[in-house]
Amino acid sequence: MPPKPKLNKNDIVNLAFEHVRRHGWQGLTARHLAEMLNVSTKPIYFHFDAMAGVEEEVVSKALDLVLDYTRVSRSGDPWVDQAVGVVLFALEEKHLFRAIFDAKHVAVRKKYSVKVWDEGRKQLSGYALFQGLTDQQVEMIRRARWVITHGLASLLNISNWPWQQESEALLVQLIQRLSRAVYNEFKDDPDILLSREYLDRFRDQK
Repeated sequence: MPPKPKLNKNDIVNLAFEHVRRHGWQGLTARHLAEMLNVSTKPIYFHFDAMAGVEEEVVSKALDLVLDYTRVSRSGDPWVDQAVGVVLFALEEKHLFRAIFDAKHVAVRKKYSVKVWDEGRKQLSGYALFQGLTDQQVEMIRRARWVITHGLASLLNISNWPWQQESEALLVQLIQRLSRAVYNEFKDDPDILLSREYLDRFRDQK
């Protein structure tokens, strides 16, 4: 058995992540990573069977960063803050947002986005606005708001809008109004039938 290379898995993933952060997936190859690390491609293939494994780790790391964005309190309302965080991620980490939501990595995104969704649910444990609603109502309200959030994030990600720091307050106000509209639409409907699969398909078309 060949000796274990000194280069560890995190070195490879971190470098790949920073490449995608700056340039997107374009140019991310084992040869390019090896050149930047000043090694042959052997250490990369020691840790990964194929570049698809590196890409999966990059998507997972990017989604962890999305979580970091959603945890920041900007409005004092955790549900609003989650959506604002996603939109700000799309604005400030344009290549990573596109890397997560491109057509090639749908399966990987769905695998790891469960963590983001579940973490969001935990953040909203005891959330006053959802008190008295069934779990199904809360789930559907969150899903419906997510479709709007993702659409807004995608639009701003590809736009040339001159984003400035003072624009954050306007974004918070917009998300607050959109969230309240979704809540008011669905809170009294005990038979919401929007399936996760339907909303996933709708979202993936954005």
